[in-house]
Amino acid sequence: RRDPRSQAMAEMLAYNEFREFNRFLNGLIGLNGVASWAEEEYGPELGYYLTLYIRNLVSATIIYYTMGIVWSWMVERSEMVFGMEVFKGGEVKRPGSIQDQMILAQMSLFLYAGLPVFDEFLIEYGCTKVYMSMSEVGGFVPYVFYTIVYFLLVEVGIYWVHRKLHTNEFLYKYIHKLHHKYNTPDYLSPWASIAFNPIDGILQACPYTIVMCFWPCHYITHFVMLFLTAIWATNIHDTLVGDTEPLMGSKYHTVHHTHYNCNYGQYLVLCDYMWGTLRQPAKDKTEKTQ
Repeated sequence: RRDPRSQAMAEMLAYNEFREFNRFLNGLIGLNGVASWAEEEYGPELGYYLTLYIRNLVSATIIYYTMGIVWSWMVERSEMVFGMEVFKGGEVKRPGSIQDQMILAQMSLFLYAGLPVFDEFLIEYGCTKVYMSMSEVGGFVPYVFYTIVYFLLVEVGIYWVHRKLHTNEFLYKYIHKLHHKYNTPDYLSPWASIAFNPIDGILQACPYTIVMCFWPCHYITHFVMLFLTAIWATNIHDTLVGDTEPLMGSKYHTVHHTHYNCNYGQYLVLCDYMWGTLRQPAKDKTEKTQ
């Protein structure tokens, strides 16, 4: 006799709205050929997830290089585009620094692309509170409420993961220190956004996965938030000085790279303010260089 749990799982996967959405998206961006090859070569289940991995890797690579090029161009014209100035000492980048950041980021992307695939697996097998339609939680207003709380819970999670990566000697020495070799304004650039030890990047992104296991989150919103972190990371590594509060702008993150023990938040200054780790940049470091 068939195990009822196995039967329920088979019925759930027989029509899975999340999987159907991915198949639709793959067709929309021209990946049906890749999907057919992967499923024929590795079977329908493994081939399906391999297709998602390839899609994530390609799209993340495109986002990284596109944002790096565009943001670097805007930083060079920051006074005209943003009305901002570059952190003192960051006007000219150290020779070889950008190439170093590109190589590390590209190597790490091979692992980063796997996290959304793992998320997809958890979602499709019913291990999370993720939902596809706003109607499942009562409409737009509950959706906004759940999304705001999800965002704040993730923000708190990332703050403490990032802080622990600094305060734990083992984690800092063997995982996070690699990213902090970019510790001066002339060594920081938008290209350093995801130039991490890949385990470091996964650890800092894992609150997105953990929180969705116990708190409702809209499916598409979850993945948009996950990919927006790459865009935001490009912004906070650009060494521009501007008043962005309550956002944790690049003036705060530049100080984080030069002082190590402050400004751990991702999007907001809130957690650093609450737990006493917020640090403003010194005025003489942000004045315009003559």
